[in-house]
Amino acid sequence: MIKTPGSVIESKKFNGEPVKFIHASDIHLGCQQYQNQHRADDFIKAFKEILALSMEHSVDFIILGGDVFTSLEMLPGKLLEVIDMLTEFKVSTKEMIPIIAIEGNHDIRKFSFGLKIAKRGQSWLKLISSLGLIILLDGNLDAPTENVFKPYDSFLKKGGKIQIKNVMIHGIRYIGQEPVEYLPKIKESIKKEEGIFNILLQHYGIEGQMKNVPGIRLENVNQLKNRVDYLALGHFHHQFILDDWIYNPGSSEAASAIDATYKRGIFLVEISKEENFTKNVQIIRLNNRHHQWEVIFFPKHLKNNKEFYHFIFKKLELIFLNRDPQMETSIDMIPVLYLVLKGKKPSHSLKINEKELKNRIRKNFPVLDVKIYQKFTNSIVKLDKYM
Repeated sequence: MIKTPGSVIESKKFNGEPVKFIHASDIHLGCQQYQNQHRADDFIKAFKEILALSMEHSVDFIILGGDVFTSLEMLPGKLLEVIDMLTEFKVSTKEMIPIIAIEGNHDIRKFSFGLKIAKRGQSWLKLISSLGLIILLDGNLDAPTENVFKPYDSFLKKGGKIQIKNVMIHGIRYIGQEPVEYLPKIKESIKKEEGIFNILLQHYGIEGQMKNVPGIRLENVNQLKNRVDYLALGHFHHQFILDDWIYNPGSSEAASAIDATYKRGIFLVEISKEENFTKNVQIIRLNNRHHQWEVIFFPKHLKNNKEFYHFIFKKLELIFLNRDPQMETSIDMIPVLYLVLKGKKPSHSLKINEKELKNRIRKNFPVLDVKIYQKFTNSIVKLDKYM
């Protein structure tokens, strides 16, 4: 990648060498799940691992499919930690591994701290782009077709496409859950040139890949296929690959309880060319914190809190009996516990205080945090399907 002050990134024709890149998405930096500080660190740790993997595999660039931040509500200390991490990465790699991103719906939320933002378009991605730490792409869908994807200008920090070796990366920010109306214009705006591999970076889901979650119908997206060689998506936290040209890596860390049940991670992609382009896509799982689901059945009505706590603690003692001793010494290794309470509903005289129960479990067992689901009697079937 060749840069000159105040100019666009200049093209560099294919020289026969393979091109390698990492495709990640939905990093959700700033997410502080369950108001737990260690969970906030887990999301930064996942991003740090992605950066380390890019150096380990000597990739040419990294692409991020949106939702790099979870919202504008981020503590200054955590934001500074991210900036320092990206600065160190830029220096360590001698600026040879650019990070190319688009804004997802979480990056450009309209609300912050419960207030509606008067000026739209604010995001932390724009801030770190202005610092020269990432390349933020955004095509202009209001422009004529030939100007939708203008080459990225390194001085203005603006543009909709960038070429690295023989790969042209196009990107547009989140434009709604179902941006079908924009697809024909996006297609016409992407040129199919000899010897150029086209990547389109977008933030939306494909219908059917997540149950009861809206997305674009595959037949509508397929109109891009003769212009786009690799459709790089973000948005859905569940990983999927469709027809060997649509790729969604999933979230890099579990941002919710249901995320913990999904396949997630990143893609390491190598593009080579003989007569035609070939892709080798490797799925890499990150070293995330373990999320442990446990179900406790209550076979009878428990009469008081003493019986209730005794019953639960005996069950948990059996569960954690063969735990790894290292868990007790490393905060990074202890799991988040999702505890499901099922079976006979306790008597009315027994009032379950979830906050007290969580605190007692954290005090007595090697868990980072506890999420409790009371699913007694008629809710059992529904939860089984959920899990």
